[in-house]
Amino acid sequence: MNHAREGEPEDSVVVRFLKSAQELEKHYSNWRENEKKRVRWTPEQRAEHRQAQSCRECGLQFDGVSVEKCAHHCHGRGTYLGALCQDCNKRARTPTDLTICLRNGGKYDFHFVLRTYAKMKGSTVVPRRSPRGSAIRKFGVKELARRVRRVRDLEGIEPLLNSKVSILQKSGETNLTMRIGRLRFVDTLNFCNSGLGKLIESQRKCALKTANGALEGLERAFPITASRHPYLGDLRDLSDRGEVWTALLKKLPMPWEHFRTVADFERPPVWDFECYHSKLSGPCAKEDYEELVQTCRRMRFQSMKEVHDCYLGLDVTGYADVMQAFRLNFMERYHLDVFRYPSLPSAAWDAVLRTGCEFDLIAERGLYQEIRKAMMGGVCAVFQPRSEANFEGLESFDPALPTKRLMYLDINSMYPDAMTKALPVTSGWAEPLPDSDSDRLEWLHKVLSQEDPLNDSEGVCYLLFVDYDFPEELHDKIDWPPPARLAVTSADVGPYTKEAVRNRPASEKLIPFLGLHKAEGIHSKRLAFLRNNLGARIWKLHRAWSFETDNRLQSFMVNAYQRRRELKEAGRDLEQGFEKLSINSIYGKTVQNQEKYRNTTHYFDAMSFSRARADRRVADFSVQIMERGVFMGSVSRVRTSRKNFNRSPLQVGWAVLELSKLKIGVQYWMGVKAALPRVVPILTDTDSMLLEIIGECNPTQLLAEANLTLPVEFDLLGDLDAKDFEDAVSPEALERLKSCRGCSKCHPAPGLLEDPRGELHEARLLHAAALVPAPGLHRGAAEEDLLRHE
Repeated sequence: MNHAREGEPEDSVVVRFLKSAQELEKHYSNWRENEKKRVRWTPEQRAEHRQAQSCRECGLQFDGVSVEKCAHHCHGRGTYLGALCQDCNKRARTPTDLTICLRNGGKYDFHFVLRTYAKMKGSTVVPRRSPRGSAIRKFGVKELARRVRRVRDLEGIEPLLNSKVSILQKSGETNLTMRIGRLRFVDTLNFCNSGLGKLIESQRKCALKTANGALEGLERAFPITASRHPYLGDLRDLSDRGEVWTALLKKLPMPWEHFRTVADFERPPVWDFECYHSKLSGPCAKEDYEELVQTCRRMRFQSMKEVHDCYLGLDVTGYADVMQAFRLNFMERYHLDVFRYPSLPSAAWDAVLRTGCEFDLIAERGLYQEIRKAMMGGVCAVFQPRSEANFEGLESFDPALPTKRLMYLDINSMYPDAMTKALPVTSGWAEPLPDSDSDRLEWLHKVLSQEDPLNDSEGVCYLLFVDYDFPEELHDKIDWPPPARLAVTSADVGPYTKEAVRNRPASEKLIPFLGLHKAEGIHSKRLAFLRNNLGARIWKLHRAWSFETDNRLQSFMVNAYQRRRELKEAGRDLEQGFEKLSINSIYGKTVQNQEKYRNTTHYFDAMSFSRARADRRVADFSVQIMERGVFMGSVSRVRTSRKNFNRSPLQVGWAVLELSKLKIGVQYWMGVKAALPRVVPILTDTDSMLLEIIGECNPTQLLAEANLTLPVEFDLLGDLDAKDFEDAVSPEALERLKSCRGCSKCHPAPGLLEDPRGELHEARLLHAAALVPAPGLHRGAAEEDLLRHE
């Protein structure tokens, strides 16, 4: 582990890191060229290979003549991977570059590496000084370049300094990937954005669930930590290893806010109690401090450096174990190395395409722009800022007030469920419409009469641009209207928040709206639902586009979701979480907007930068570092339209968004509203709803029985034991609940349905519901509004 030393330059640690990375890359290249082991069979693998009839990748049938069977295996370890045809086996190659994973590297570590690299480039040359007394001469650029000499030899780093630097930028300050020569850096937050401590704790719990003993489970779940952590690598005594594992996995406080210089590493391992208080996490608990003292005594730490290195080492090796588990799970499932991609959506979309799914890209520019215009994401809306439960059993129960319960419902995997439906797969075409508005409306109502919002069969769907609203006599009944794009100005907010938004430009938000939706692009199924079930009035049809639909993603999504359930039931929570991330990220690739993407090149000398920014394709340029002897600037160029436009099946992403809004509308209007006596929505957040249930009733029982008669279903079991519901619902309803478990249905949030007899614990949700700001408002204004109300 590299440490900064007193008096060293600020970039010395990064220089040593780059040297280590380059040495590792040399070792990897040597291993790649020389380690070519023959396949090592197990009896099961040999039998599997003999029984294989087709190529795992392309699906061609083996015939022994034109399509020969090859044993695809890892050349470094000899592990058998699968049966491929000769062409696919030739294309499967070991990468030539070395991938280095950095957590939050795109916003943090990449900048340190680039800054240090720029300094190394600038520190290798200085101009040769003229002799004293000589006349002052002016040199041209080329002559000056010849009259320089090396003054600092960075041993072992020269190949890296002569390498090309390329960066894939997400924005001006955020990078997706960075490449220096054969070193390729990726940011793992683009694959899994959970906290490192949470991931390690999840892996630890999985290990303890599935192992016979704690030590055995931890060693199997964290193999890299067990073999490479400095306090575990050479330890052989099992009892000592158990104690070290116990100490390592403790969450101990650290005096980060009192670190000043590298000399603090030589201080004692435990500092004064006040040093462990934090502005972020608050005061340190006495129990945590005592546990720190005991752990340092048990581990025989002599200095703060040893404490720091021990737990930083766990972060590094534990992080490597978790990311390797993610990588192996993705490789096992989809036969792809996920870290060869810049982000998880790219890898997941490639996994979909490998199954043979094909989608036409939009061929007409006008339709492409229309779909972009029609796309509306999820809706986050607060219908009422405060609600308080009142039923017998609560300490604050008031019998004089109406009985009221709160229930939070969430839809399991709403976007993956929408991707199992019939989605547009063709490039679409404009529908020829009559000239008169009345004839167009007649055509539209005929189309809507043939649409069934609950039917997922294949056929044709329409993108319709219409004007519609709702009759005034229905306004009091429709408490959850469809969203519309509205500009929120200072005149639209309450008196307590006017000051907060004063002099700010109007911001466009998706807001539930009962008024006139003008020229809004909408899916024909969702419009049919609004007309048939909510009484929407359609005033005008502007344009119509049609697409052929197909359930091409259904098989992939169902299989992936089934695997996730199997992993969860097997206690492999971390891997099922990774599977969930992969499933949910597929949708993001279908709506990816690459129109503003640019090619960015970094320059480490001012002359090259000046010449590059004069290019006619330059869209922007900036200087990141300009110090004595150090320079780094970037030039962003406009990419050709062929590279920026029409890179994803946009019609698929639009349909997923529309069918998701239809899904939650059907769940609310045809499910919750039909099953419960009186319901008032409090808030919604894309795929969830917080509801106020008024009246004496048992919501659990009513929703469970509604599964037998209504066209929607509710997964009330979740991770609960079905036996707890035997006395609350009928046997038929209980069997239906079991069949709904884990499916993409509405289900209560974890922990809210603790008593199936209906004793919902709502108190914890009161402030969470009350403090959600309305669209266009910031959280501080919402809190101020709530305090004034109280």
